[in-house]
Amino acid sequence: MRRVADGLRLAGSVVISNIWLMEDPSGRRFVVDTGHPLERMTLRASLWRAGVRGRGDLTAVLLTHRHSDHAGNAAWLRRTYGCPVICHERDADILTGNKPAPPLARGVAALYEEVLCHIEDRFPARTPVDELYDEGAWKWGFRVVPVPGHTEGSVMLYHEPTRTLFSGDAILTGPPPLRAIEYLRLAVPGFSLHVDGCRDAVRGFLRELPPVSAVAAGHGPLLRKDAENRLRRLLHR
Repeated sequence: MRRVADGLRLAGSVVISNIWLMEDPSGRRFVVDTGHPLERMTLRASLWRAGVRGRGDLTAVLLTHRHSDHAGNAAWLRRTYGCPVICHERDADILTGNKPAPPLARGVAALYEEVLCHIEDRFPARTPVDELYDEGAWKWGFRVVPVPGHTEGSVMLYHEPTRTLFSGDAILTGPPPLRAIEYLRLAVPGFSLHVDGCRDAVRGFLRELPPVSAVAAGHGPLLRKDAENRLRRLLHR
């Protein structure tokens, strides 16, 4: 994994979506989003190089939402490293199989997006869920910001001690799967169930924006330069 900031690494050889490894000052290590199962062995090698090699090496898996490119390796990480999987309760119902997911392919997106939506509908992520987020100030220095609409239980995670915003797919910092191009934008309609709801929730957060030093999104590079001002400008998009 490539170190991109103090206490923050990005699985650089994983390309479908971003997988973040955060270590806090107390030595706790968190994986924020887990990538797609197709890249599991690449993820395992990346974690090994970062010193995550066995049970007890991870404190928790934190999911921003249930899509397979973000939650696809959650069950495997839980099983391999003995760590809990944590997400929003509305996504937990679907991840555990207790509730069917509504179809993402609806004939309203570009052709390539529709193809990916059909794949998501056919092969959804499944994992046991050990704990649910509490909205607002949470533990380990995180604040949970619900942004429903990308999925039923999509969230952003703001880590107050490091001023890092893990935005999932509610805010993207670049066009997937590229990381060399910065392009800040809100959730994409084709992959969102109710994109307007997600965007409205994000704008509500941006109106009372806390200090942000970095944006670690689900797709795109780590955004650090002028992060706060660039986030504020999203209010007008």
